[in-house]
Amino acid sequence: MKNTELHPEVTPHRDRHNSRDGLIFVLAMWFLSRSVIAIGMQLIAPLVCKKSPVYAIEPPLGFVSGFLPKSGWELFSHWDGKWYIEIATLGYSYADDGQHHSVAFYPLFPLLVRGLITLGIQVEVAGVLINSLAFMGALVLVYFWVEQRYDTGAAKWTTAVLAWCPFSLFCTVIYTEGLFLFLTASALRAFERGEYIWAGFWGALTTATRGPEVALIPTFLLTAWREKRPPIAYAAGLASAIGLLSFSLYCGLTFGDALAFIHVQKAWVQPTWLDIFRDFFSFRVQAVSKVGMIFGGGYLLWYLRKKLSITLISFGFCSLALLLNSGALQSVHRYAYGILSLSIALGLLLSSQRRWGYAVMTLFPTFLLYMAVKFAAWA
Repeated sequence: MKNTELHPEVTPHRDRHNSRDGLIFVLAMWFLSRSVIAIGMQLIAPLVCKKSPVYAIEPPLGFVSGFLPKSGWELFSHWDGKWYIEIATLGYSYADDGQHHSVAFYPLFPLLVRGLITLGIQVEVAGVLINSLAFMGALVLVYFWVEQRYDTGAAKWTTAVLAWCPFSLFCTVIYTEGLFLFLTASALRAFERGEYIWAGFWGALTTATRGPEVALIPTFLLTAWREKRPPIAYAAGLASAIGLLSFSLYCGLTFGDALAFIHVQKAWVQPTWLDIFRDFFSFRVQAVSKVGMIFGGGYLLWYLRKKLSITLISFGFCSLALLLNSGALQSVHRYAYGILSLSIALGLLLSSQRRWGYAVMTLFPTFLLYMAVKFAAWA
């Protein structure tokens, strides 16, 4: 007879203690990493950025010539954030004229922002709150999911990777990264646990948040087939398309083009893989990070294929294949950050190679701070 049967109070107490310690760790990682971003954007950027950027082509939406960063919520809304604010306050726009239009951006995040605006919350504050709190929820969910499946060490390293990766900047500014990480984690975890109704629900919300998350659909279908799951598992995969189909229906009814969100993408100039590899061999940081995230990520998944579940492996490779062929390569490294399988795989690797892990965690905060300053300065 196990000791826990003789003393049943031991395990619950230990579980509560471990859960409390785990939650404290997650909240600390979230708070400290978000503090680095806030310091970079609100204190350092206004001090060191004394020259306004100059754009050879059309400047980004919302940029004003002569801009210099000044502390305030506006700094969180640069780049794509201006588009989400426009959607939340004015609604969608589209015309088949080869110009940029807001229909390129999916609806769930700006709808949530609009909901907070109706409560009297400033639009920039609403965007930061939704993205940041969703990211905190994602970290909590992923921590306890990984801990249950592997161990506490793997859970801590995975959480640290997600929280301190330089691309986690986009989980606090007015972007969708924090929200779709939470929704993706919820959908994948529910599917692994056989909670298919919840998996379909979270999956539908995910495909209403960002285009690359349609990778959930083949993930669920492939996993259901490989593991001989019941028919409802296939239904969960198909239900995940509801978010995307709903947006397509809206575009068809409003603009007369059900694929407007795809057709408008041609207005954004994108590099090719040839351009990226040329810059990679010139040791340009952006190109190195793109190649590393996509091809290095693929190798990492293959290397740890026996440790990861079929669900995580399928999601990882389906997502990478989608990014490789999407043509949207300008931000492909940021999209790769949203592939939860990669963070879990790296967390597993670093938990067994801690010397490398500490080296990575030394570099991550520095680059996170650097990216925060650049974002605030429109650089």
